[in-house]
Amino acid sequence: MLGLMEKDLRLTLCRKQTLVIFFVMALLMGISMDGAFIVGYLTMLATIMSVGTISYDEFDNGYVFLMTLPFDRKTYIREKYLFSLIMSAAAWCVGAVLYCTGNLLRHNAINLMDELPMVLAILPVLYLSAAIMIPLQFKYGAEKSRIVFSILLGAIAVLLIGAKKYFNGSEHIIASLAKTLNEMSSVVMLIILTALCSILALTSYLISIQIMKKKEF
Repeated sequence: MLGLMEKDLRLTLCRKQTLVIFFVMALLMGISMDGAFIVGYLTMLATIMSVGTISYDEFDNGYVFLMTLPFDRKTYIREKYLFSLIMSAAAWCVGAVLYCTGNLLRHNAINLMDELPMVLAILPVLYLSAAIMIPLQFKYGAEKSRIVFSILLGAIAVLLIGAKKYFNGSEHIIASLAKTLNEMSSVVMLIILTALCSILALTSYLISIQIMKKKEF
């Protein structure tokens, strides 16, 4: 697995100019902008770039060569999820440092108890987006997976907006549940969110394994 991770890291570093541009933009935003946008921005970029390594593997029948190497398909899938997690976590750390540095340069006070849970919530949410994109890319390829992912996000947004209007002011059990969640502390909400994202990521991992088993190269 270490060999696969080194391969993906080298593929990512091949785009040095793009990485430098993104980092400079992140640095400027971290210094000039208020809020934790910079943390989410860097984490999102790392997530997209890590998932993008699948496209490199697919290019020019690359799977035909890769699958002759001494690892099985399950190991290959596991590496993709682990690599995405490491990249996202590393980008989150860099973003958090830039966020804190920007606040210090602007002499803004940072209330860790209030802001830390919100900033930490960025990582599981964006990693979940990677967990959604990985099986889609294995199933449909790079181009079609983006379309399917966009349609999926749109459908989720429509359902959430519709549910909010339908249950607004209602005594329905879902409305009561939403009210209970809203009254919870940010730490408890973060734990629930992390657990939910972990379960969904595990489900995505199992789906990806099944998709990969059925592929023919």
